[in-house]
Amino acid sequence: MKVVVLAQDGPSTWMLVNALRREYSDLQVGIEEGESPYAMLRRRIRRKGVWTVFGQLLFILAVRFLCRSGKSRGSQICAGAGLDPVQPHDVQVRRFTSANTPECAEWMRTEQADVVVINGTRILSGELLGSSKAVFLNIHCGITPAYRGVHGGYWALYRSDRENAGVTVHVVDTGIDTGDIVYQETIKVDEQDNFLTYPVKQYVAGVTLMKRALRDVAAGRLRTSARHDLASAIWQHPTLWQYLGARWSRGVR
Repeated sequence: MKVVVLAQDGPSTWMLVNALRREYSDLQVGIEEGESPYAMLRRRIRRKGVWTVFGQLLFILAVRFLCRSGKSRGSQICAGAGLDPVQPHDVQVRRFTSANTPECAEWMRTEQADVVVINGTRILSGELLGSSKAVFLNIHCGITPAYRGVHGGYWALYRSDRENAGVTVHVVDTGIDTGDIVYQETIKVDEQDNFLTYPVKQYVAGVTLMKRALRDVAAGRLRTSARHDLASAIWQHPTLWQYLGARWSRGVR
C-alpha cells in the first residue's frame, strides 16, 4: 500500500513519519511551509479582536516558562512509547509553500497514493482532495466534534470534561476537523503533565490509532462514524488570563 504524509515541519510530524516508515518503507513526505506570522496575526485579529489576540500572544510567550518541565517530560513520554520526534536524514522531502498549491496537487497525482496522512496543514481545498483517489486521514488532538481546532485535550480538561480529553483519527474534508471519525481514544493525565505534554500524549495515542486505520485501509475494512452526542465547537489558543485562571482555580496546567 502506498502511503504519503503531507504535513508541517515539527516533532509530531517526525514522530508519525518515523513510526510509519517501519511498516511502509516507500513512505513519501511532503512538507508545507507555515503561514507567515504577520498573516496569521492579521487573520486572528480579524476573527477574534485585538484584546483576545493580545492575550493569546502573551500566553504563547509565557507558556514555556509556566510549563518548564514540559519539554523534558515530553521527551520521556516519546521515549517510553518508542517514538522519535527527530527528522530522519534519509527521508526525501518535497516542500510546498502551501498544500493547496497546483504543485502539491500535481505531486499527489504523480504519487498515486492509497492513503494520504495529514498532520498540521492548512485546511485542505476541494481541489487538493480531488487530486488523488487516496483516502485522506488526519490525527486530531481532540475528541471531535466537541473539541475541533487546537488544544483539544487542554480545553477538555479546562472544562472538567476528562472523559473527552483525547485524540481522533478522522477522514479529511474541507471543514475544520469535521470529517467522519475512524478511531478515538482518551488520554490519562497526572500531576506531572501540563499544556506542553497533553498533545504529546495525544500524538502517542494517535500514532497507534493511525497505524490501525492504515491496516484497515489495506484490508478493505475501514469504517467511519459520526458522533451526535457531543455539541460541535472550535477552540483556539487560550489567553494568558484564561490559562492562569484555570491553573490557579482548577489545577489545569
